[in-house]
Amino acid sequence: MRWLIGLSALFTTATQAMAADLPNFRLITFNIRNAAGSGTNEKPWTVRGPLVIDAVNSLAAEATTAGANAIIGMQEVLHNQVVDIADGLGSDWTYIGTGRDDGQLLGEYCPIFYQPGRAKLLNTTQKWLSRTPDIPSFWPGAGSKRYVLVGVFEDQVTGTRFIAANTHLDNASSQARSEGAKIILQVIRDVQMQWGPGLSVTLTGDFNSESGQDAYEAMVADGYLSESYTLASDGQRFGPYETYTGFVPAEEPDVSQRIDFIWMGPNATDSWDVQKYEVVNNVVDDVYISDHRPVYADITLMREPPL
Repeated sequence: MRWLIGLSALFTTATQAMAADLPNFRLITFNIRNAAGSGTNEKPWTVRGPLVIDAVNSLAAEATTAGANAIIGMQEVLHNQVVDIADGLGSDWTYIGTGRDDGQLLGEYCPIFYQPGRAKLLNTTQKWLSRTPDIPSFWPGAGSKRYVLVGVFEDQVTGTRFIAANTHLDNASSQARSEGAKIILQVIRDVQMQWGPGLSVTLTGDFNSESGQDAYEAMVADGYLSESYTLASDGQRFGPYETYTGFVPAEEPDVSQRIDFIWMGPNATDSWDVQKYEVVNNVVDDVYISDHRPVYADITLMREPPL
């Protein structure tokens, strides 16, 4: 029954927002776990994949039915998984983003999936989180090459332009995470200056950093973006607190963390209204569909950004 109440609230909010010519969004972030292998209690992608696609389809369809613009940021997506997800979402969807290792097909993607019929892509920028951001590269000491993907979109219903970004910060180096967060914010600011200083921004991603730690605190200290969990009231938050679980139920109390975030801004309290924040279950029929839980936020842009 709770999903029906949530859908009703989303539908009401979306209807009111469209009537006022304000764009309404569902932002989803989901580290789907790459398909490179399987471990203890981790099922292969052939098992997890259809369940991941069903979960994402359900979250996106719920938003689309209510008239909201669904934007999906994913992490740890290998090329074969991108192909499977694109096929599973259907022809109404497409994506931006490449493999992180060569800027083409190799390595994990951080794709942004969107519906061209609802969000028109105007520009895409992809920068590596390193001292040479224009080419696939590492921050010194990082475990992997990492990048931020920034898309400039135009809402096809309201004509409002907005920026949606997605990333996955390093798991091995605290410095790489902190410096990566700074690079992300600068890249978004540069895109914003090019396309309109007043454009509103969302950023999804796995930060490998909890509240109070390196990258999260770098984001907070900058003040440019605010995190959706903190913007939502207690009554607007649903689901578990932690977003990372691992694959072993008995180990969850020791390993679980909240490291997957949806940020928005600038001046988030004045420009964005959060209706709902939810961390979604990642176990379906006793199968962990990923070692992360999907997270989404239903939000409305409360002002028309100046161009």
